[in-house]
Amino acid sequence: VPNTFTPDQDEFNQTWGPVFTQGFDPYNFELYIFNRWGELIWESHDAAARWDGTYGENNSHCQDGTYTWRIIFKPKETDERIQLNGHLTLLR
Repeated sequence: VPNTFTPDQDEFNQTWGPVFTQGFDPYNFELYIFNRWGELIWESHDAAARWDGTYGENNSHCQDGTYTWRIIFKPKETDERIQLNGHLTLLR
């Protein structure tokens, strides 16, 4: 999972998301991003979706800073649900 991205309208590193190649159930995937106060600002149930550094219905730009992510997924081989947590840095 990358730890930094720069949605600054150049052509590089505009979105953030985990990189899954195989071994997980794509129909049993959740991704949440929280701000520094623990408020949910973005979520997806699609492993291919990428966060562009915006929030809300108006797609307001998030401030530079550190955000927390949570990924919950199920491996194909078992019924176990795995939860991973981490941080990412947004730089404009």
